[in-house]
Parts: sequence; structure tokens; C-alpha cells
Amino acid sequence: MKLLKQITFTLLALVASYANAKPEYQSNDTETIIMKMIEAHGGYKKWSQAPSIRFDNVMHNNYHQKNQFAWWVAHEVIDQKTRQVYQEWPMDKAKIGFDGKEVWQQNWSKGNPPEFMAHFFYYFVNLPWLTQDDNVTLSNVEKFKWPGLDKEFYQIKMSFKDKATIGKSLKDYFILYIDPDSYLLTGYQYTVGYEPFLEVMGMKGKFEVFGPMWRIITKYENVNGLIFPSAFRTMPEADERIVGNHVILNIEIDKPFEYEKAKGK
Repeated sequence: MKLLKQITFTLLALVASYANAKPEYQSNDTETIIMKMIEAHGGYKKWSQAPSIRFDNVMHNNYHQKNQFAWWVAHEVIDQKTRQVYQEWPMDKAKIGFDGKEVWQQNWSKGNPPEFMAHFFYYFVNLPWLTQDDNVTLSNVEKFKWPGLDKEFYQIKMSFKDKATIGKSLKDYFILYIDPDSYLLTGYQYTVGYEPFLEVMGMKGKFEVFGPMWRIITKYENVNGLIFPSAFRTMPEADERIVGNHVILNIEIDKPFEYEKAKGK
């Protein structure tokens, strides 16, 4: 009986520890601004209670090589609790899935590794809320004036301290630019340190990360009270030439996740 009580206490302590897990803030100002950003995007509770996040992702790659198909079109579904994934790529007649342990693919022919693609756009669509993952560190607040925009933004670096998700590395980071009036996430920089992707790009052994790339959000969509980015563009530098145009369509947050699809069934 004594051993049973001890085991029960240990399990309860672990559950409590997980429930209270939160990112590491470098200052009180950082936490205050991040919390205001999350509230501006509809709050954390509703987002975290969504059974799945699903959306259609359309990207035109302006940086493509000659004779290469420039459109990337996917229907993506991600389970909020396990981060399992199911993707359909209709223009490529391909599928990608992540069952919680392994990534699989059917007919995938693009250069980017399927593991890299599994959570790639999930981060871009859900970045304000993903600041709350327990492997995240959020830096001190700085100020930044985005070239071409007549406003100074809050700047916070989001990096990872352990447990890198599938297709990411501990070298990845985001630099968030938050509007001081609306507290919406207006833009960000991002890097990629995932070695199989660096190898595809011919950068492995030469550079630690790909990027940073700059991205500005140009349109938002209100989905049941949550504010998601619905259009953005990617640039090699702020306010420079556009190398990628993106739209996010048909965002849904109220449907259950189909676990069998994540297993390729």
C-alpha cells in the first residue's frame, strides 16, 4: 500500500509538472508582451482546446528554378495534443503523414524532406500560440523599425532549448515582430537548422542554418474568435524582393483528428 501511494504521488507530480509547463521568459516585459500578443490573437484556451487545426496552404515559389513547378498546394491537418499530421498535396498527387513516431510519404517528389514539411507551415499558421510550448525560450524585448513601415515594433527572439519537433533543430529560431498598438504578430524572421534540409540546399557543412528569411503578414482571418494569418510574403531581407507568396485558406478548428489517416490508412 505504501509503495502504491508513492507511485501515485509520483505520477500526480509528473502530471502537475506537465500541466504547469511553460516557456522560459528572459524578462517580465517579455512575458507581458507575449501574453498581450496571444490575447490579441484570440487567447490560448480556445486554441489549445481545438481538437485539430486544418487549413489549405498555397504557396507560389518565386525563387524556383527554370522548368520547376512553382506552386506548392497542400491540405494540412494537425492534431493539437500529439502533433500528428496528415497532408494531401493534390497538385503532386502526394501525401505526407506523421503518426507520432515516424513520418511517411506517398509519391512525394519535391526536394524538401517529408520530415521537414510535416510541421513546417503549422508553425507559420500558429506561431503566436506556439510560443507557449515548454521547449521555448523567449528573449528580452527590443525595438525594431521595419524598413518601409512607419512604425517601431516589439522584437522578441523565440528559440528552442530541447525536444526539437519533427523536422526542426535546436538551431532553428524565430524573431517575432509585434505591433505595439494591436499586439498582433505582424512579421518575423525564421531560420532552419535541420540538417537533411541543409543537405538538400547544398549548405550542409558550410552553414549552420538556412536563413534568416523575413516574412510579413499582410492579411488575417478570424476563425471562431481566433486570429490567424491568411496571407504573407517571404523575403531574403525586410522590404526586399519577394521570393514566396502565401495564402492560407479554409482554416478549421472544430473537427476531430482522423488518426487512421496519420498512419497512412
